[in-house]
Amino acid sequence: MLRKTGLFLTTMMLLFTIIPFGMTVSAAGIPTFNVNLNASQVTVGDNVVVTIQGTNVTDLYGYEAILNYDADRLEFNSVQSQSNGLINAYKIAQASGNQVIFANTKIKNIPGENGNLVICTLVFKAKQSGQANVTLTKMTTVTSQELPSIWNVNAQATVKINGTTPGPSGGGGGGGGGTTTTPTKEDPGLYEPKESELRIETTQDGQTSVTAVIDSKRLAQKLADLQAAGSGTVLNFEIPGERELNAVQLPLPTLLDSLKNHKDTILSVRSHLGTYDLPMSVLNQSDFAGADVEGATLIIRIDKAKSLHETKFDQSISDKGMVRVSDMIDYKVILKTKDKEEEIHSFGNSFVTRVIHVDELIQDSSAATAVVYDPATGEMKFVPSVFTAKDGKTEVKVIRNTNSLYAIVQNKKTFDDMIGHWAQQDVEQLASKMIINGTSDRTYTPEMQVTRAEFAALLVRGLGLPAEAGLNVFTDIAAAQWYAPEVNTAAKYGLVQGVAEGQFSPDAQITREQMVVMMMKAIGLVKGTPASSASATNVSFADQDLLSDYARSAVADAASKGLIHGKTETTFAPQDVATRAEAAVIIKRVLQYANLIN
Repeated sequence: MLRKTGLFLTTMMLLFTIIPFGMTVSAAGIPTFNVNLNASQVTVGDNVVVTIQGTNVTDLYGYEAILNYDADRLEFNSVQSQSNGLINAYKIAQASGNQVIFANTKIKNIPGENGNLVICTLVFKAKQSGQANVTLTKMTTVTSQELPSIWNVNAQATVKINGTTPGPSGGGGGGGGGTTTTPTKEDPGLYEPKESELRIETTQDGQTSVTAVIDSKRLAQKLADLQAAGSGTVLNFEIPGERELNAVQLPLPTLLDSLKNHKDTILSVRSHLGTYDLPMSVLNQSDFAGADVEGATLIIRIDKAKSLHETKFDQSISDKGMVRVSDMIDYKVILKTKDKEEEIHSFGNSFVTRVIHVDELIQDSSAATAVVYDPATGEMKFVPSVFTAKDGKTEVKVIRNTNSLYAIVQNKKTFDDMIGHWAQQDVEQLASKMIINGTSDRTYTPEMQVTRAEFAALLVRGLGLPAEAGLNVFTDIAAAQWYAPEVNTAAKYGLVQGVAEGQFSPDAQITREQMVVMMMKAIGLVKGTPASSASATNVSFADQDLLSDYARSAVADAASKGLIHGKTETTFAPQDVATRAEAAVIIKRVLQYANLIN
């Protein structure tokens, strides 16, 4: 039976290689997959039972699942199939580091399973105190007709692990019988402010605020304990209560002194409104280089927007058929010195994560998104966001390289000329998220060809990069052109290059190979890794000789990652001009691969 499962994996991979470029692989309906735990709290040594559940599943004959887990706090033990007619054996394709990949399949000529299913159960052992996450990142399902679908899930569950240390047993003379227990060891990854560190106030407009003024010596000890314990790279700061304004004030000299040993550490500020995960590596930015460090503090704020801003925002989206489903949250990072306070708006190439809590279950994440809102101009734009269902509510992870005012909206966009089209799902999802626009309110015109400027603008919007006016990178792009801010921003972040000295040819139609080069640069930007290696040039397309030298490594890298497929079963057609449908599919694959959308 293990051999049969191996054949199942091999069959799936063969099927994936012949899916034509731009085609979707979704089965009928929209299944969702979630992760549930047997308990929210356990003790070191206990089992943590993880259940993967599927909702609205159609014809499930086999599957492959990829899970990431906190390897510092959890140890993987086993995985079991459920009684859904699947075989009672399994194949672990990989179980190393912090990832488990496993697969299971039916045998014989029998139908797949439908409906709401418990798909499988994994067992981990709690080995160290702290908060541990288990994330189902991807599910690949195969129907009884051997049709595969790939689902980027990012469903997460969290368990708190308590660690206790038994004291020595009493006994002997002196009448001192009984047993003593030493206090529970403090979690090195959790900083809970003491009452003496909390400053609670009421503002002039009646809002309540809480600021945790973090003690320098205690912070330094926490960072040292975190490193000594090897407890991961996240230091959590818990802000108590449910106030409108929430802040953590950190001593900057302590952070800078610890930066060398904690360049990968994340300062995670958690409040009832949401979470802000700030990498300590941003302290290497030029904003901090010239600061007067003595007595300086770094302030991280998570504030509920003023009701005036919420009202103005709701009015602006109501005529567009959108509905706000969350509070509006203002995330800020402020550098405070003895002379001034300066807000840090941008983190350069670092994409920072925030979490917004939604008090309802969002069933269809393809018709919902996080947006950034500028109350001064009334402008609203898409920002990368991943939706996770949790305890009947929704957590929305917002990933962007700038701070601002964010909200979650529901929006559903359809086009008459996309009904039944192979790219319908991808096009309408990106349109609902305000990444792409139709050629009219009711039409998308999927076969229209795309220019270099149009695709660059799509990439900038999809990554949530703030378009900057005033840049003048290319001589053949006038500042008055609608695409000038986006193209110049794409050049600033290294997503595009010119075709000649100072020339971009914005109105030239983009080829398929040019599109792939841009997409791989976008992935490299988000992942913080260089673009495709020049040595990775092997591609399996029969027309690979038509690839330009500059595009060969990007095409090979994209193909190896499963991000592109041939225009036919054997050819890639690198010099063909890309269509609006193909461009939408590529943008969606970039965002899903970079974990910027579901």
